[in-house]
Amino acid sequence: MPAHIILVEDEEELNDILHYNLTRAGYEVTQVWDGQKALQALQEKAPDLLLLDVMLPGVNGWEICRWLSAQPDLKQVPVIIFTAKSGREDFDQAREFNVAGFFTKPYATMDVVRHVEKVLSARSAKASDEGPPP
Repeated sequence: MPAHIILVEDEEELNDILHYNLTRAGYEVTQVWDGQKALQALQEKAPDLLLLDVMLPGVNGWEICRWLSAQPDLKQVPVIIFTAKSGREDFDQAREFNVAGFFTKPYATMDVVRHVEKVLSARSAKASDEGPPP
């Protein structure tokens, strides 16, 4: 069963390019274009990974991270952040949450795909080491 990724990016072209490349890499990808729809998608089906833009219409990426970290069944979902800002405050904010990667726009799509593979492989290995719940 392929890993499920929720991709939250309001720039349609970036969303489509990432969706195309992640799907080709074998992942199941749910595309979302705003913060409110992201919250709905997270409640409908827990992802294995969340790709999240910071600056979104409605609910921003940091608010989504805050909400996610308060959900017992979702707080362990790794998050890869996308942002057009590269200020120190964004990096500091990322440390507060389960951020597994941070990409400043513009970024190379294949760098994101490789990082996704790395994060999901590490998560899979950790789950194997822990074994099934008692």
